[in-house]
Amino acid sequence: MATVDTAESDFLLPDYILTEIFSYLQIRDLLRMARVCKRWKRLAYERPLWKRVNLAPYSRRLDGRAMWRIVRQFFTPSLKSLTLAGHLHSGRTGEIVSTPLLLELKSRAASLRHFCITTADLTGVNLADLPESLVTLETRNCEIPPRWFKSLELDGAFRNLRAVDLSCCSRVSDPDVIDICHASSLKVVKLSWCYRITDSSIQHLSEKLTQLERLDLEGCKITDVSLHHIGRHLKQLKFLNVSQCRQVTQAGLDGVKTMLKHLEHLCLDSCTPINIPNLPTF
Repeated sequence: MATVDTAESDFLLPDYILTEIFSYLQIRDLLRMARVCKRWKRLAYERPLWKRVNLAPYSRRLDGRAMWRIVRQFFTPSLKSLTLAGHLHSGRTGEIVSTPLLLELKSRAASLRHFCITTADLTGVNLADLPESLVTLETRNCEIPPRWFKSLELDGAFRNLRAVDLSCCSRVSDPDVIDICHASSLKVVKLSWCYRITDSSIQHLSEKLTQLERLDLEGCKITDVSLHHIGRHLKQLKFLNVSQCRQVTQAGLDGVKTMLKHLEHLCLDSCTPINIPNLPTF
């Protein structure tokens, strides 16, 4: 009998191979694998498998109570990336995030680098509730209260932040953009379809965030005034999106053509007919 057991054990995959296989599974399938046996459960809960967690595909089933269980049972300091989707405009009451839950996340995943949440109501939470280790913050199509980024004024707050994506956040306005500019290390800012933004805040952004490499302004109500300041101050810019900015003209982009030497991509979809030779446009 001992011989049979030994022979069977020779066919068992070692832990590191099973862990590699598990790393290709989605969260739902990984949790199913954990029910097979004690060994698989131990491996499924290993920290390396919970570095990058995407819960967006399960937004219909997730609520605040389920999020609490996930955060407490699975999130550890090894978590680097978290993606969520809320219930904005879905008719459901209550969001998957709250101040207590974010504070719990902050204590358990103090090294979180990427946080993405879409279609969520964030009016009940504060930016300061998130881990200050963040490098990338995405809140696309979310409802954000006025001056949500005011805490960036504090010295050392979110000093690692390099990218902010507020695309389709309709409440974002000039004061919010001015607050964002306190994160002077930003390389990427996406403000597409934030239609309350004007030339005034883009001028401020251009003067303060001089190290920007990507700026998305699709659908914003900006004019050639904004392009003048972008061309004058954002010398490191490589990607500029002014698609659907119908008040932008050829005259305004002449400065971009001559002053932004590092510009590689310029998106001009649905703008006034413009021709800038030797520059890739989309």
